Amino acid sequence: MNASPQIKSKIVELCETLVADSDVKNAREKAEAFLANEEAVSLYREMATLGRALHQKQHSGEEPSGEEISRFTDLQDQCDANTAILSFIEAQDVLRGIAEVVTSFVGKSLERGEVPAEAELFSKGCGEGCGCH
Repeated sequence: MNASPQIKSKIVELCETLVADSDVKNAREKAEAFLANEEAVSLYREMATLGRALHQKQHSGEEPSGEEISRFTDLQDQCDANTAILSFIEAQDVLRGIAEVVTSFVGKSLERGEVPAEAELFSKGCGEGCGCH
């Protein structure tokens, strides 16, 4: 790592804070519970694999068969009814959200040479210049 000792120290401090955070701990526990549930993992993997295959088929100009679509829909419904899978997806969202916040703050700080205001990163709008204003 080509960072100064002070930066490295702060990164370690941030990581210690992250792993000690109750939301992060809860999300990790949910993810680990899902990964320990072989039935849920298998179901989720089957649905994701079929979804990728159907997407690839459509991308190459082929139409998925009714049977394939029906099978995918059935797998999706099973996943939507599986509490372990739903908890896993929720956990992923929490962890991804935290990672996005960290990345945004660090990226903007490096880009601008100053720490961005929280309002810049947590506003509900999509920013200026997007065409929706």
